[in-house]
Amino acid sequence: MNENLNLVEILKDCPEGTKLYSPVFGEVEFESINDIIGPIVVTTNTGNAECFTADGKMHTYYNGECLLFPSKEQRDWSKFK
Repeated sequence: MNENLNLVEILKDCPEGTKLYSPVFGEVEFESINDIIGPIVVTTNTGNAECFTADGKMHTYYNGECLLFPSKEQRDWSKFK
């Protein structure tokens, strides 16, 4: 399902403003792929920019889990179009 996940590849051609979901922030909008601050940058409903790793985690330093999904109901990136 989400094994070997590379959201940079999935989202690289995604238009800015595409709605995504994070259990931490709720609905977010895709902003950009940015290797300097990101790699995946989204905007929260408060207007703050937040970053996720290429595998959807919030930090590379911890053995956490993916926290960025296509929607609240759809958490399988292989079905994202």
